[in-house]
Amino acid sequence: MHKSLVFLPILGLGCASTTSYVHSDGTTLGRVVVYRNGVAYFERTARVDKDVLALSVPADKIDDFLKSLTVTDAHTGEPTPVDFPSGTGAPTSGFTEMKIHLSGKQPHDLKLTYVTETPAWKSSYRVVLDKDGKVGLQGWAIVDNTSGEDWTNVKLGVGSSSALSFRFDLRSVRFVKRETLQSNDLFAQAPPTGGATYGQTQQPQNRIIGDISDQVMAVAEAPPPAPMAEQSLTLAGKGPSAKPSRKSGAAAPEMARAAPPSAVAPPAPAKPTVDVAGIAGAVRAANRPIVVEGYADPSDTDKYGASLLRANRMRDQLIQHGVSPNLVVAKGQGEQTGRAGGVRIVEAPTPPGGSTDKSADNQSPESLEPIGTSHFESKSAMTVARGTSAMVSILDRKTDGEVVYYYDDESPRGNKGFPFKAVRLKNPTESVLESGPVTVFGEGRFIGEGLSEPIPSRATAFIPFALDRQIVMEKKDRDQDAISRIISVQRGVFSTEVQHTRRFTYTMHNRLTEPTTVYVRHTVGAGYKLAKLEKEKVERMGGADIFRVDVPAGASKELVIEESTPVYKTIDLRAPTDMDQVRVYLSAEGTDGPLKRSIEELIKMQQELGNIEQRMLTTRDQMQAYRTRMEELHAQVVSLRLVKSGGALMKNLEKKLGDVSEKLSQATVDLAALEEKAMLVRVHFQDGIAELSLETASK
Repeated sequence: MHKSLVFLPILGLGCASTTSYVHSDGTTLGRVVVYRNGVAYFERTARVDKDVLALSVPADKIDDFLKSLTVTDAHTGEPTPVDFPSGTGAPTSGFTEMKIHLSGKQPHDLKLTYVTETPAWKSSYRVVLDKDGKVGLQGWAIVDNTSGEDWTNVKLGVGSSSALSFRFDLRSVRFVKRETLQSNDLFAQAPPTGGATYGQTQQPQNRIIGDISDQVMAVAEAPPPAPMAEQSLTLAGKGPSAKPSRKSGAAAPEMARAAPPSAVAPPAPAKPTVDVAGIAGAVRAANRPIVVEGYADPSDTDKYGASLLRANRMRDQLIQHGVSPNLVVAKGQGEQTGRAGGVRIVEAPTPPGGSTDKSADNQSPESLEPIGTSHFESKSAMTVARGTSAMVSILDRKTDGEVVYYYDDESPRGNKGFPFKAVRLKNPTESVLESGPVTVFGEGRFIGEGLSEPIPSRATAFIPFALDRQIVMEKKDRDQDAISRIISVQRGVFSTEVQHTRRFTYTMHNRLTEPTTVYVRHTVGAGYKLAKLEKEKVERMGGADIFRVDVPAGASKELVIEESTPVYKTIDLRAPTDMDQVRVYLSAEGTDGPLKRSIEELIKMQQELGNIEQRMLTTRDQMQAYRTRMEELHAQVVSLRLVKSGGALMKNLEKKLGDVSEKLSQATVDLAALEEKAMLVRVHFQDGIAELSLETASK
């Protein structure tokens, strides 16, 4: 993995920390491997002419020592027994003497291995830039000897892995508390509780956040009463999906019906209310997806459509109170036995193999990277004096690499306006390169510093090291909805699956005189899926995607990223904006059929009605202008009657007054005709809307 390991002593640690010292006059330290999880592995050999070998071990390291100590005969491999003072009589500070008893022919050749606490080693890297698509990569491990003894002529290594290490009390004497029973107590005790046998696996129930009836929903949505000391919840506004339908078949009339007189006559009980703001606050705090389940009332004609409408109304209320649309899914349950109309809010089911632990959901992308394994060891013996440190060369070779720009506006130390200048390089080893500082050199001079996260074996990493502001970034985002599927139709109200799309546009302006490459980091939101892009230009880094963009010299380039999620929503054809969404959906291929033709007729009628209403507006404006002109002419005629010489002019004005009066009369007739025509179109439109209840689309 490397040609050789170079050892450089670093003085100045002092000799105060001697707690890792394991001493015996008859042993020789031969190998030390320091790990990043706070322990080190030691190998010793001993040639003993007696039947006992004594070891001095720091009292606070006895537990680590007992946990990992192995003493074997170097020739036979047989283990040997060890004795030591028990925890009740042993000192808690200083050193404890441990004895290894030997049998057989003397002298004895022994091998001792153990693991004990030691400072973790640190990483440091150097990168030297070349112009041939390669970079020089050097790595160093800094090791601290705080063991209290000199490591003389030892083979020194460093490593890291996913291995866990911990403290465990093996030295203390442990008594077990046992129950004291008498023979006459045996049958006086209660028997154990019986349990069910294994068989069917019961599915865990998702936690119910709220169960709300139609009556409670109607009170929550009703306008607030006159100002008073205490006031029910008032919604800031309602969208088209919150409007009640006109006749049977929709859920709104049942939701809005008043309570019976017997329920409201007594003044004592308050009207039932629902704390939507409180539920919304709990959902925001938990930051977990929820499902709003709608239930149909027995009087509803379209059971599924009515239940979905209820669910969407409650979903709209939660969103108005600050809950992210990504966290709320509306679901119609139709009519359920034992339930009247209303909604129930529950936690979303955990996906198979998923975790319900919020801490697991909120982990940083870096914490999801594999730890892997690394191991570097010297090929020749070296010496590290007690109280000093050493820099051990673990890597020195060429690897694939280049200078690029790396845009990251998501990380705490990211930048929104400019991408960082970065080295993109490949780990050329079979080991993980642990995190550490990286110093970058180019053309014989220092050009920047960066910090590397752990780089798995053969993986590619980005190391930002400078911010030169040569690439200017502009970021814009826009949301849009498009119908992807029509579930059902009820009197012009569509239950639909809408594709909610977020569109991010990154514009890069290159102020350099040469082309460059920019890598953009983007994290797809929870519950969203990324639109299809060219696979060769997308890489993964933790929980984010990295997009490659080649920007010409002195030019600009755009990167468009789209991510979408399905949302269940009600669409009302009577609303012009909702009709536009339906029009766009039906314009796509593969949507031909009776429903499309019926809606196209409705669209034509809506356009015709719009043209008529525009002509009516123009006619009314003309009539107002005629009335104003007639008032002016009438005033002039009255004034001229007092003038004896104004006879000819007065006749001319009276003629104009008559012409304008005729135009006003004609405009009045035209307006009446337009109003009649508009009324007929509205009637046909409403009939067409009603006929849609006979058709169901499932595209």
